[in-house]
Amino acid sequence: MQSRTLLNIALFLIVALLAVYIYEFGKQQQASSKSALLTQLSADTVTQINIRHNQRHIELKQEHGKWRILQPINIAANSFRIDTLLNILNTVSHAAYPATDLDQDKYGLSEASTSISFNDISIDFGIVNPINNYRYVRINNTVHLIDDHYYPLLSSQTGALVARELIAADAVIDKLVLPDQTLHKDESNIWHSSANIGPDAINETLHHWQHSQAFGVHNYMQRESLADISVYLAGDNKPIQFYVTDVDPWLIIARPDLDIEYHFNLEFYDRLLKPGTVQDPGG
Repeated sequence: MQSRTLLNIALFLIVALLAVYIYEFGKQQQASSKSALLTQLSADTVTQINIRHNQRHIELKQEHGKWRILQPINIAANSFRIDTLLNILNTVSHAAYPATDLDQDKYGLSEASTSISFNDISIDFGIVNPINNYRYVRINNTVHLIDDHYYPLLSSQTGALVARELIAADAVIDKLVLPDQTLHKDESNIWHSSANIGPDAINETLHHWQHSQAFGVHNYMQRESLADISVYLAGDNKPIQFYVTDVDPWLIIARPDLDIEYHFNLEFYDRLLKPGTVQDPGG
């Protein structure tokens, strides 16, 4: 009986010690994981982002919960791409070294041509380590090695960060001048078409102008205009001018004033430019 009691006590102590070990190990793992992050800054607290790549500077600011590009153009930003940028903050730092112990020239950091800042935290981007394909980055006086997921976006065209909709979803269209017809509201706020199409077709076209997303936004490439479009928004007498610059193999709608162009699949030609067009059921 006594030996069984001693055995139970021993087992209890082993279980208790194991529980303490697991608890302490978990705390250490948490601390280790936390310390392995590139920064401790929460994405929720970021209100300003600045990107520099070679001679290009992009400035972004969060306004009323939405991100907007302020420089080099003023336009809504692509929220998915901004979230990707914000992921840099909490990406894993695979290794960290005091910057003073390294030759900054050797790692492309002495005069870094690419950097991003979140509020007051600046991250300089250097070269890629050829052995593990991690990229060297510098924050203050520390050099880190991180996964090379972010540099391509930082070094891409400004258009990569532009929202893919032609018109902001909360904008109010007052008039839409298309190549073959004009959509406009009368004094009673009822929409009409110069081609006498029905209200459903008008509403569908307006919906596409505000919600259809291009599959890509790129820097403007000068081409001959195939058609001109004017979009009048509420409170602005000056229209936004768009130009159709290509229809093969896809539809390109350009905004030269902002040096960008939107690329759509060709099926959007009728949706955006031909209100009332009968759609092919098999298309």
